[in-house]
Amino acid sequence: MRRPARHLLLAALAALATAAATTLVLATPALAAGPTATFVKTADWGTGWEGKYTITNGGSSTITSWQVAFSLPAGTTLGTYWDATVSSVGQRHTFTNRSWNGTVAPGASVSFGFLATGSGSPTDCLLNGAPCGGGTPTS
Repeated sequence: MRRPARHLLLAALAALATAAATTLVLATPALAAGPTATFVKTADWGTGWEGKYTITNGGSSTITSWQVAFSLPAGTTLGTYWDATVSSVGQRHTFTNRSWNGTVAPGASVSFGFLATGSGSPTDCLLNGAPCGGGTPTS
């Protein structure tokens, strides 16, 4: 008779521990993803291509301006661009919002595009000083 009581007590304690752990996990607040900038080649004709960055606000606060900076490898040249302004130093290009697309509400997104010659793709992308995939600004 002692064994069944002992097994019942252990089972009850295990169920209680599982319920407590589940409650702790469920009670943890969700972290917002934050803003991201994703790149896609929308067209490629061999000697050049069209690229598009989409800035998505996965955070809980409105973004009031954005800046996307990236590098293109040697032999790849930036051409025409739209829906942003650009400043370039060597192969590093910094795109900044226009007056009409700088504000990005939580859950919303905006995009800009450009043409390039050569076969390379953007690298070392930063969105407002943080990695384009989300994260903390670099120092």
